[in-house]
Amino acid sequence: MATGRVDIVEQGPRGPRRVGMIVLVALVAVPLVGILAIRDTSSPVPAATPAPTRDAIGGTPGAVRPPPARDTISVTPNAVYPAADGPDGTKAMRVTFPDGSRAEITYPADLNLASLGARPYASGTLAGDGEADGFRSLTAPLYGEAETAAGRPMIRRLTGNVTLWPGPLGVDTADSVLLFTFGDWRISLLDEHARMTFEQRLAWAKNLHGTLTPDGFLTFSADGPLRLSRPGEIREGVLVGPQLWLGGLSRQMLVLAPIPDCERQGVARVVLDPRHAISGSGCRDGFYLAASGSQDFVRSALKDVRVRPL
Repeated sequence: MATGRVDIVEQGPRGPRRVGMIVLVALVAVPLVGILAIRDTSSPVPAATPAPTRDAIGGTPGAVRPPPARDTISVTPNAVYPAADGPDGTKAMRVTFPDGSRAEITYPADLNLASLGARPYASGTLAGDGEADGFRSLTAPLYGEAETAAGRPMIRRLTGNVTLWPGPLGVDTADSVLLFTFGDWRISLLDEHARMTFEQRLAWAKNLHGTLTPDGFLTFSADGPLRLSRPGEIREGVLVGPQLWLGGLSRQMLVLAPIPDCERQGVARVVLDPRHAISGSGCRDGFYLAASGSQDFVRSALKDVRVRPL
């Protein structure tokens, strides 16, 4: 790991892990109950939104909301819900991967893929860093800033759109979290395995850029010493190239990733949060698919979903 001035942060003593986990469970349970209470999961037709859905708790669609009070953190899904159309039995939707490549996904209507919501995954490396400590992943927390904060105060602001937060509760191997703001999106970078210096955190904050597409997807680009992982890139048997994660608020989840020559390279594995163990995966037409959930969902997702590059 590169040497440099370490960003020393003063924090209060960590509370007992049991108490921290109770807080975290309560934080996640409250919005989840609200979402499930208003959401009809049997409906195969999701509402199309041109930007990430930021309020699933209630309110009038299309209504202009007053700006939230300063330092208020809303608990809302951190995802985009693409439009889907087609005949009754089959639906199609267009998506954009974090590297800017686009595809059309065709699927049986009863899979309800559009209603699961899509989140980006990407990763990158700072030039000059060691092999072990220069690599970091970028994910979209299910509940954005609220999930990252977990009821705790922000440590500091690094740049106009990047803040620093305490690491996840109950994860002893993790240090702080960098939280990027790109429009309504919240993207986290977990400082895991080896703590970054202040200069390394600032390099990530200044050189990672996010752009929203007209239909609400988020794409990444990088400058200077930062290099983003390429489609199909694998590290230690794990796929780290750009991906889309569909789902997460329920048991169903589908990972899609463009991989050139996917069939010949063989199938790597993907890493999700502990709530979603991968039940099946495979390659087809240059795309990797990995599914989690019920047997019927996994079977249909791997057998019937088709992905066509645009």
